Amino acid sequence: MNVSRIRLISYIIMAYMLLALMWWTYLLYNKNEDVYKYQIEYIQAVGGNQDQAEITAKYSRQRYMIIGEGIVLALSLITGLWLINRAAHREIAVAEMKNNFLVSVTHELKSPLASIKLVLETLLHKSKLTSDQRKKVSQNALNDTHRLESMVNKLLLTAKIEQDYLYNFEPVQLKYFLSYIIHNYPINQEIRNISLDCPPELSVEIDQESMKSVVYNLIENALKYSKKDDSIRFVVEDEGKKFSLSCIDNGPGISPQEKAKVTNKFYRIGNEEFRKTEGSGLGLFIVNTIIHAHSGKLKIKDNHPSGAIFTITLPQQQNLVSA
Repeated sequence: MNVSRIRLISYIIMAYMLLALMWWTYLLYNKNEDVYKYQIEYIQAVGGNQDQAEITAKYSRQRYMIIGEGIVLALSLITGLWLINRAAHREIAVAEMKNNFLVSVTHELKSPLASIKLVLETLLHKSKLTSDQRKKVSQNALNDTHRLESMVNKLLLTAKIEQDYLYNFEPVQLKYFLSYIIHNYPINQEIRNISLDCPPELSVEIDQESMKSVVYNLIENALKYSKKDDSIRFVVEDEGKKFSLSCIDNGPGISPQEKAKVTNKFYRIGNEEFRKTEGSGLGLFIVNTIIHAHSGKLKIKDNHPSGAIFTITLPQQQNLVSA
């Protein structure tokens, strides 16, 4: 049973229960009206003006009570059903994300392992390979090893930052820090153009290990959705007590509907079974979690004419945040 059908059934149940409550309130209201009429007719037949006034007052109280309790019960029912429905949909969404994650991880682990196995079998059984051929297949195996290592590191880091990761904030020269990370990113740099524009003397307080993962994941995300000849730019701006770090790519960009979701854990754009890009749905979740731990914010904007801009805004000194 798909999600849309479950939602339709839940809406039908909610509408039925609300209509049933309204119907029983209507019947009770009419019953109170009939009882009042019978009592008035009886009093008028036997003659009792004082009893008639008491019956009218009692009738008015019961009428207001029926209407008031009906409204309160209806609001309570609507609120309760809405909360239950929201919780159910949230669980369904989490189950879908976990299922997508399992499919993704299975693919991410299976593909490079199969590739590495094929490379090793090639090197083992084909002794007539030229030096260039050996270098090429070895490089392919190394790239797949980096891919596996990245996946394992993301899983471990996700578990750490959600539980017991201790942030060690210390001052760093930001340009040197970013230059070192970009230069040592494990990918074929000769087919990529990754540039950095950063004030040379800007010193900030960050946790180096976690911020390294932030930059790595931003690079990985930009490389994943851009072409081989597209440029990727990192731009840092000094904003006084704060600084911003933007990663700019020329890929397909992100739709407005997806921008609020891409930082969710396990979330990936599109259908997992038909997706061509690699990934686990953890990269931007890790980025967003670490940035929040640094008392910062992550914003996603469009890069015209195409692409996306991931902008991180952080305080330059963490002690100013806690002060």
